[in-house]
Amino acid sequence: MLVEETTADGQVGPRPAGRERFFLDWPAWLARLLNLSSKLVRVRYIRFPDLIHGGPTIFVHWHCEDLSMLPHFGRYHPRILVSQSRDGAILSRAVSVLGFDTSRGSSSRGGAGGLLALKRSLKAGQNVIFAADGPRGPRHVAKPGPVYLAAKTGCPICVAGTASSFSYVARGTWSKTRLPLPGSKTVIAFSPSIYLPPEAARWPSHVQSRFLGAAISDAVREAEVELARWRGGGS
Repeated sequence: MLVEETTADGQVGPRPAGRERFFLDWPAWLARLLNLSSKLVRVRYIRFPDLIHGGPTIFVHWHCEDLSMLPHFGRYHPRILVSQSRDGAILSRAVSVLGFDTSRGSSSRGGAGGLLALKRSLKAGQNVIFAADGPRGPRHVAKPGPVYLAAKTGCPICVAGTASSFSYVARGTWSKTRLPLPGSKTVIAFSPSIYLPPEAARWPSHVQSRFLGAAISDAVREAEVELARWRGGGS
C-alpha cells in the first residue's frame, strides 16, 4: 500500500521505504548524530535559566553557535524561527528531531508572519529562540526582531554566548558555524533576563540591532573568560 506523508517544505507525496527513506531523511539522521556528539562534550553553564518555571523567554544567540547550543534546549520543546527557504525546510526537519517546534519566517521586523507566530507562542507560555544574525547574515550583525518582540510582549530576552576548547569550523559558510568536538570543553554563558520598555519597539532598527549585538558579545566574552579559567585548572 502506498502511504503519503507531508514533507518539511509542506508538500504531500508518497512515503519512500527502507534504504531510500534513510537517505532522503538525512537531516533527521544528522540531528541524531549531533545529539550523540553533544553528549561527548563537557559542558559548563553560567546562569542556566529555569526553562520550566521561569516564564516565557526570548533566547538569542549568534548563528555560528547553533550546533553548540541547540542540543541542550530540545528537551524543553521551545519554538525556533527558521527561514522559508529550502535550507529552512531542512533545518526545520532537523530541529524537530531534537525536540523543537518551528515557525517559518523572517527575524526582521518586516517578517510579520514569523514574529506573529512567535508572539502567540510566548503568550501561550512557550520559550522561543532566535539566531540573531540569521538566516543569511551579515555575520554577527543582529536583526531587530527579538528586541521588537520583547518590547511588544513584555517577555524578557536572555542572550547566550559559547566558547569551546576544540571545534570544527565550517569555514565555507557565511556564519562560520562551529561544532564542539568530542572530548572538548564548552562553556555556555546566559545573561540575566533583560526586560525592555514598550517604547523600545519604536527604537530605530539600527539601535535595536546594536543593543542586541552588544549583549550577545558580552555573553561570548564571559564564556571565553570562564573557558580560559577552566582550561587553566580553575574550579
